[in-house]
Amino acid sequence: MRLLIRADASPAIGSGHIARCLTLARKLREQGATVAFACRTLPGHALERLVEQGFQAFALPAHYPHETQGDIEALLPWQADIAALQARLQDQPRFDWVLVDHYGLDAQWQQAARQWAPRIAAIDDLANRRHAVDLLLDQNFSGTPQAYAGLLGSACRTLFGPHFALLREEFDCPPIVIRQRARRVLVNFGGFDAASQTHKAMQALSGLAGLEVDFVAGADNPAWEQMQRLAAGREDWRLHAYTRDFFRLMAEADLFIGAGGGTSWERAALGLPTLCISVAGNQEANARQLAEAGMHLYLGGSEQVSVEQIRQAVVALVDDYPLRQALAQRSRQLVDGQGAARVAAALLERTGRPVCGAGEKTATDEFMREAKEDPND
Repeated sequence: MRLLIRADASPAIGSGHIARCLTLARKLREQGATVAFACRTLPGHALERLVEQGFQAFALPAHYPHETQGDIEALLPWQADIAALQARLQDQPRFDWVLVDHYGLDAQWQQAARQWAPRIAAIDDLANRRHAVDLLLDQNFSGTPQAYAGLLGSACRTLFGPHFALLREEFDCPPIVIRQRARRVLVNFGGFDAASQTHKAMQALSGLAGLEVDFVAGADNPAWEQMQRLAAGREDWRLHAYTRDFFRLMAEADLFIGAGGGTSWERAALGLPTLCISVAGNQEANARQLAEAGMHLYLGGSEQVSVEQIRQAVVALVDDYPLRQALAQRSRQLVDGQGAARVAAALLERTGRPVCGAGEKTATDEFMREAKEDPND
């Protein structure tokens, strides 16, 4: 099977779209699929990283005429994006699937993309525009048939909820041990922390003793110099711009402070108690719903949450063993780390290539049972 993924990364967009697509790409490659990416050369793009991991990557222009700047949910000039793809793909054989994970591309782009593949898939979090796809994934609690009513064709297969969360293979693992008192804290607000929330969390933790803290600041963090000054001389603090061993830091942590994006599902799979602060409007609904489901504590949006609020929440949660235990148990009930395998199975099955390996029958059965629900019924 041949798959083309269209996704972007930048400080404004974040790194989550590429990260989850890369997880799916690796899972499909394990099954013998060939996966390529098409990405714009925006600041912070992931093209080199994709090539390093063995994937073909097509570079698209960073800017298009008449493009709305500064709004990641604004639609791109889809004709310009299609024209750029035509120039890059003119000598390529056809694909079996084109998968798009991009808030700026809708049904018009998806329909035009059928020139490269007979099947189109989309990953979405917003349910705010029409899709012309054969398969749609929304791994959030807010992804429901009701949310997508009128936005999908009647033949579209849907994969809804955290059961399909795209997590790297290491998150299919036992949960962390919940200690009587939290000692290790991990702070991260994504691959790009444009809102400087890592710095805010550092200020909140600066007066608290007895905690060992890792801060993963992300690429080109705007508060990097201030954080370096705060961390200087603190033997119990470690400040990272980037780490290749983020899973180990998560698995060793007792408490996480972070955003409401894709890392939410990684924390849930580990049963890692979390204080969540949303850093974008499209994270707010899911962050609230995870809190309502008992999976984390949601402090609010980054503009509203103060340093003192973070400090008080940390102080309360560090010594509240029953609450941290309850958050961990509820998280593990809803996210099991098998989502990428289920999504890969869905794509492969539609091309007549069932997943190889023992024990995969359940993935097929679950997809056929859960994905047939028509959001327009």
